[in-house]
Amino acid sequence: MSFERLKGRFGSAPFSAREAFVALNGELGYSRNAVYQVLHELAENRLLVRLGRGIYMTAETRVEGWAGLSVEAAVEVASEPLRRAVDVLRGGGVEFMVTGPSVLTRFHHHLPRRLIHLVYVVDGAGEFAVTSLRGANLRALLNPGRREVDLALEAFRDGDIFLVREFARLEGSMDGWATLEKAVVDTYFEATRRRIPYSEVEVGRIIARVFREGKVNVTRLLKLAGRRGVREEFKTIVKEVIPVLPFSGGVVDERVERVLRGMRE
Repeated sequence: MSFERLKGRFGSAPFSAREAFVALNGELGYSRNAVYQVLHELAENRLLVRLGRGIYMTAETRVEGWAGLSVEAAVEVASEPLRRAVDVLRGGGVEFMVTGPSVLTRFHHHLPRRLIHLVYVVDGAGEFAVTSLRGANLRALLNPGRREVDLALEAFRDGDIFLVREFARLEGSMDGWATLEKAVVDTYFEATRRRIPYSEVEVGRIIARVFREGKVNVTRLLKLAGRRGVREEFKTIVKEVIPVLPFSGGVVDERVERVLRGMRE
């Protein structure tokens, strides 16, 4: 009965736990604790989708700009060199995570002829990873800056390039692949900080498609964005897609504006 009341009241629109309380308290006399328990049970039974902290929608419907419950990204590997690189790194026992645009190929509007792959490895494994990749005739750079990347692209006019960066922890990794949320954050960070030659407008297009066609967990996304120091920027981006989310703040600068422009196209 409570599910039907919520569905009848909100339809396909997201709603907050507070709005659910107002609806169920007024119509059924439920207490606040009872409403929270109902929301929890409906989400556990997959009748409701939890979009973020205290935000829900019915699982039977989709709204524009949102695709529901988070699952790990189903990576579609569009590059044979990337397949080879993964085999090389796994064979060498390297702890790694493929992230960035390589994980988001199914959300690109136009996939480039040659790809720049981001591969994050644990501290101390970078030199071995790069040597192993080069030994397999794959072009790899260790912790490169933007100028090094530009020079490599100029020197090697064909073939994919692997950018290997070292990190103390590989948070957001599933069996060597970044989760959808992690790949979005890393793509945004690397592009807006001018570490890879990637258009911020194109990043916005990708993010918009991820929210339309993928399955994003906003809480996880903002947590990972916080790890990279871009949480406030992502709050602005997420609010562009889901205005009803109950958080304030956010940053709008030239970088964010260019990403938003791509999202609105």
